[in-house]
Amino acid sequence: MSACRKTVPMNIYFVRHTNYINPENIYAFHLPMELSVEGIAHANRIGNWFSENKIINIPLYTSPIKRCIQSSEIIVQHTQSSISIDERLIETSCAELQGTIQPQENAWILEEDNPSRETREHVLERVLDFYSEKVKENKDCIAVSHGDAITLLYYYLNNIKLPKYLWGPDNIENIINRGEIVKIEVNNEKLHSISRIKV
Repeated sequence: MSACRKTVPMNIYFVRHTNYINPENIYAFHLPMELSVEGIAHANRIGNWFSENKIINIPLYTSPIKRCIQSSEIIVQHTQSSISIDERLIETSCAELQGTIQPQENAWILEEDNPSRETREHVLERVLDFYSEKVKENKDCIAVSHGDAITLLYYYLNNIKLPKYLWGPDNIENIINRGEIVKIEVNNEKLHSISRIKV
């Protein structure tokens, strides 16, 4: 009888990009928005956190959207990581609303009800595909992505029922905030723990 194959415990660090410049409060989606001064400082704090915890020289994967790439470029100054773009980490798409001004009230309802918006199922499918691939590779890594992708994965891995409106104020405790780190520990290709880290 052959011995059971054991794998080394590994961690995937999902990081939501930091704040970006948006004075008109438009729906950004895939637009190339630049990080704000606050966002740059926050990305540096994230990089410092990785460095202080000796999480260095591991691959970093990022959404191709500018705010994620900029966040990633700052983080790797501290971690000496290599950056790879992965389309599966991209922001949700919504052609009809992208670039339009958000209403002052209930902006999340207009957004989530829009028929041109990429479905939750598709967003989860692609980020879950990325997650499953990295689990099988069994190597620590960092993934810089967006609110929808990381929050949907967080709900899925914690087996939490999705609300009708993901971004409604009643669900604020389960929303992954800008600059937040979600540490996912995996052992023998099975989820061991999930923790949220605010830097």
